[in-house]
Amino acid sequence: MENGENSHEESRNFVLNHMTGVCEQADILLARLPKRISALESLTKSEQFSWKSIERVRKCAVVNGSVATTNSYLQECFSTLKPFMREFIDNSLLLRTWITLLIPKTEDGDNLGVEVQYVTVNACEDYSVDVKRLYHSINHYYMRRAKLLSKYEKYGNKAHECLHTSIAEYDEATFIEFSLSITHLYYYYLSMYDKIMKNIDKIKKPRNDSHELYFTW
Repeated sequence: MENGENSHEESRNFVLNHMTGVCEQADILLARLPKRISALESLTKSEQFSWKSIERVRKCAVVNGSVATTNSYLQECFSTLKPFMREFIDNSLLLRTWITLLIPKTEDGDNLGVEVQYVTVNACEDYSVDVKRLYHSINHYYMRRAKLLSKYEKYGNKAHECLHTSIAEYDEATFIEFSLSITHLYYYYLSMYDKIMKNIDKIKKPRNDSHELYFTW
């Protein structure tokens, strides 16, 4: 029985240490988010994602009268954007996990703080879902463009001009979508940070008798 109790206690301490670690990581992340928000705000104003760069996108779509296999300018934009997207997804997951760990067991009484916790978790989840959709749309872009290229190879001169225009327009529309996604990502970070910091006291202590970390076994 003693061994069983020790094993139970060791397991409890193991999980509790990880839960505490998540909370510490969340505190560190919250301190770093303003810098990340500032970096994204600068990127929204950068020349790379400026609408003035649409002409560069079109030039990379059709080179020397032939459709380019890949649009090099869009590839550069994706390379810049994807790390920010991956980081947002990771950061959102960490913050959602942290808040979830702070949700106390269900009880009657003052549950306003608990409601704030759930609302914040759901908002962060919604932002993350949209960023994941944008991330997956990069792959969808390549798949769609590959289909257009296969038609170009199949029909050649019969649909030469139309396919040139179609691919160039598709690349341009994709660039516009992703230039706007930088702004979306910036606002998602800003909103997520704002929701948490405005309600930080209720998130950390949803009830008057709350501790910072809940653990039930």
